[in-house]
Amino acid sequence: MSDTDTHDTTGWTFTDGDTVDWNPVGDKVDMKMLAAADGKVIALFRFGAGYVGGTHHHEEPEFSYVLEGDLVSQGVAMSAGHAYGVQAGTDHTEFRSEGGCTLVSVFKAPG
Repeated sequence: MSDTDTHDTTGWTFTDGDTVDWNPVGDKVDMKMLAAADGKVIALFRFGAGYVGGTHHHEEPEFSYVLEGDLVSQGVAMSAGHAYGVQAGTDHTEFRSEGGCTLVSVFKAPG
């Protein structure tokens, strides 16, 4: 990284994802919280083989990008390089991974 003595980093968050621990957040799902700003977060999620998520409502937009593995979201089969955006006010009725996957997501900060 560059020398922060010459740049104002007030309001910025920098993270080395390799130094952040995975935290279990559910059955077959772990998360790494990478950064937060203005009520939004960017995080890595790791879903184990056979993961099936429950139906939930999106009060805020959400964006996800598949880094590796397989994922089916809303009936759309996805793999590494695929992404989706979810508008506020929508229901997420299908989210599953047969072989497991890792994705990066941007969404409203919990709490």
